[in-house]
Amino acid sequence: MKHRKLLSVAGIILFAASLLAAQEKPGTLLGLEFQKPKNGTVPQYEAGRKQKAAWHKQQNDPQPLVVWETLSGDNTGTYLVGRIGQHWADMDKPAITDEADLAEFQKVVGTYVDSVTTRYYEFLPKISNPLPGMTFPKFSEIVIFQVRYGKGSDFRSAIDRIYEASQKTKWPLNYYWYVLVNGGQTGTYVLSLPHNSWADFEDKPDVKPFRDMLKEAFGQAEADSITDRIDHSVEKETSEILQFRPDLSYLPGK
Repeated sequence: MKHRKLLSVAGIILFAASLLAAQEKPGTLLGLEFQKPKNGTVPQYEAGRKQKAAWHKQQNDPQPLVVWETLSGDNTGTYLVGRIGQHWADMDKPAITDEADLAEFQKVVGTYVDSVTTRYYEFLPKISNPLPGMTFPKFSEIVIFQVRYGKGSDFRSAIDRIYEASQKTKWPLNYYWYVLVNGGQTGTYVLSLPHNSWADFEDKPDVKPFRDMLKEAFGQAEADSITDRIDHSVEKETSEILQFRPDLSYLPGK
C-alpha cells in the first residue's frame, strides 16, 4: 500500500510490540531468518519446521520461535523465522546453544532449504500503535521504505509526527514500525499493518483518510509538510503480505 494511504492505513517481520516475549523489560530486537525452500520441497520443509517446533517444546525453550510465510511480492514463497523481543546480550546466553539449534535445523530442515539470509530489526514502540496483548494477526501487510542517503532525519521526523497526529485524533488503525539495524541496506524502515482476514484489507469508509487525519491534527500546512518530507526522503517503496503460520511456530505454553 502506498505511503499516501498508510499512511491511509506493516511486519519484520518481520514484523510488532504484540510479538514481544513476556519479560520484565522486553527487548526491541527482532532477529529474522529469511528461508527459501528448494523447488518442489515445500511439504518436506514444512514438515521439518513442525518437527523443529516440537523439538523446541521438548527442550522447554522459554523463547518463542515464530514463522511467517510470504504470500506476495518478490519474496513470495520465502518463510520468515524469527526470535522476538530480544536484547543483543540475550544472544550471548541463549537458552538453547547455537550448536544444538543448528544441528537440529540441519537434521530436520536444512536439506530442503535453498538459501538463508539473516537480518536484525529494531522495533520502534514510541511511534507504533500496536494491538493490545500478545496478538499474532493472521496477515501482516508489510511496506518497506528505502530512505535516501542523508534524508534519514527528514523521514524519521515525518513518521514521528504521524504518530503524534494519530494519537491526537485517536485514529483507530494499528501499525508497527521497525528499522533494519544489520543484515541489509541501511536506511530501511518497515511498516507492518495487521489484518485478521482478507476482507480486512478493504478500505474502511468509517476511518478518516490519512491526509484528512493529519489535517485535523495539525492543519493543512503541516499536513502538506509531513507528506512532502515522506515524498522527498523515500527513494523506493515495496510491499508484500505475510501470513502467520502457528502450525510451524513454537510458542511457549501452547
